[in-house]
Amino acid sequence: PSPKVSLQDENGLFFDVIIIHYSLCILFESYIPKYLRKGIREFSGIKVQIIQDEYRWINKMMNEMSFLGIDAIFSSVNLENLNRVYRKPELNSVLKVSCLPGYVPERLIGVDSPRISEREIHLGYRGRELPYWLGRLSYEKTRLSDEVGKRIKNLPLNIDLSSKEKDRLYRDDWKAFLKSTKAVLGLEGGASIFDFDGEVERAVSNYLELNPRADFEEVSTQVLSPYEGNIVHQTITPRSFEAIAYKTVQVLLKGEYRGVLQPWKHYLPLERDFSNIDKIVSYLNDDIKLQEIADLAYREIIGSGLYSSSILGQGVDGVVDLIRNFKTKQLCAE
Repeated sequence: PSPKVSLQDENGLFFDVIIIHYSLCILFESYIPKYLRKGIREFSGIKVQIIQDEYRWINKMMNEMSFLGIDAIFSSVNLENLNRVYRKPELNSVLKVSCLPGYVPERLIGVDSPRISEREIHLGYRGRELPYWLGRLSYEKTRLSDEVGKRIKNLPLNIDLSSKEKDRLYRDDWKAFLKSTKAVLGLEGGASIFDFDGEVERAVSNYLELNPRADFEEVSTQVLSPYEGNIVHQTITPRSFEAIAYKTVQVLLKGEYRGVLQPWKHYLPLERDFSNIDKIVSYLNDDIKLQEIADLAYREIIGSGLYSSSILGQGVDGVVDLIRNFKTKQLCAE
């Protein structure tokens, strides 16, 4: 027989709040088995969903959140896009909160890092080849290292740039990479296509099955153009906070970065047509200027505490209090 779970008894709750972390995808039984799904649905306390990678399975996610009776969604999309993404009428009464996809944990505060002059690599990058159906914005992650690499490969710089899955770095290897690199290449996270029902992914898969050698530009023209830009989601990523914590300067494609980072102050802004690459290179060869940017970014982004994990915690607490007060008033009115 299937196991059973009870999140409350006849006289009250065992728990006041359930928070579903973004690492637990509610669509898959391997994360949320049926018996727990039933228990969450029947739970009468406050239910909060923290979600990321919101560009896929959107309709299914909305249906499942409605089934579970989610009270609040913490989303990485900005305020302008919240209701455009979570647009089902069943979610109209759900409190939707825009937050960053990552904050600064205690472990990143005060980490020991070598000075810029002691680092061997001028510019590093580790990205990932993302599927075409996420649109042009995501394709830039792959294109970025290739284009920059072409432009500076013959210069007297020590570079280590890759978007290959086999070259990905994790945990201690990633920390060591940041400590050995004067500057890292990067860009905003997000996507320029939101695939609500899987139609875009299926269309791209079908096209590539018939045209396996098609590149992004061909797929973009033949398949993606009707969908491109249906929702544009751009945000700062947790990797930016990591780089700043290790006092590694960032060379980033010019963008908004949710208002957190300012160009030439917290990072070196690279034009999207790479027209200012010579100026960027001059900074990469100047350890003094790089150290000034690294130190200032650390003071204002990490040292200030403005983006610490406790800020997210306070936001969650505030939302829980708001929902609790609202539900209490509803009960009193009844």
